[in-house]
Amino acid sequence: MSEIMITSFEDFKVQDHKKKDTKGKVLKVVFAILLVLLFVEAIVYIFVFPCLNNVKINFYGLNNCTRQEIVNACGEKLDRNFIRFNKVQVQSIIASIPGIEDVEIERRFPDRIFIKIKEREPVAVTFVNKNDRTVPIQIDKNGVLFPVKSAELPVDGSIPIISGVPVENIPEGMRLPSKYHLLIDQIAKIQSVNKKYFAAVSEIHVVPREYGNFELVLIPLKAHLRVLADRILDEDTLQKMMVTLDVVTGLDRDVDVIDLRYGSISYHSRSSK
Repeated sequence: MSEIMITSFEDFKVQDHKKKDTKGKVLKVVFAILLVLLFVEAIVYIFVFPCLNNVKINFYGLNNCTRQEIVNACGEKLDRNFIRFNKVQVQSIIASIPGIEDVEIERRFPDRIFIKIKEREPVAVTFVNKNDRTVPIQIDKNGVLFPVKSAELPVDGSIPIISGVPVENIPEGMRLPSKYHLLIDQIAKIQSVNKKYFAAVSEIHVVPREYGNFELVLIPLKAHLRVLADRILDEDTLQKMMVTLDVVTGLDRDVDVIDLRYGSISYHSRSSK
């Protein structure tokens, strides 16, 4: 009788232990499912939801061009979620703005867009007729025309004025005719050495010649005369102009033309007419 009781008690202990094992396994499974659900929920909130909302855009490098100008140009193409945001299309639109030289766009998951702008820098200014008004327009080192912004040009005379270049039919964002690229390149090289060279020059006038050539007429800032030069504009030409001005005007105050062309120096006086 005692043996039967002992056996029954042992069976009860085994069954109770099995129930505890089963209950523990169920709790582990439930706990694992809860962890998975929490993980999935975190992924949805951290990555999926932001990815479905409109992107957050950061602009860098804006000085003269404004954020609103870019937003107006791109329109609704900036109001997209991360998946629908077309990097190539937006980059093309921004690069087409005349005052922008280059643009880089970086997408950063899940909802960040970084737009780095490189604006054009003027090396010269010219004038065009627009709506019956004469307005200034800037030229960068590549000969591209772009509009002047308010308070954008330096007042120290480091950006020379160019006249005589046919720009009336050239839209903003387009380049000057190729034959004038040499002149713009020469101006940019002089500015890279010393921008103060052009502080003594009021205007650079381009005079067309035969066979597509041209010559230059330099108008000094503080002298009422013209300086004739060939198409090569460099430091030597400007230095020669300033030295000749000092010498010639000291000899004859009626000088109206100084000629630096063809490797020689000559001048013309009003009194000799």
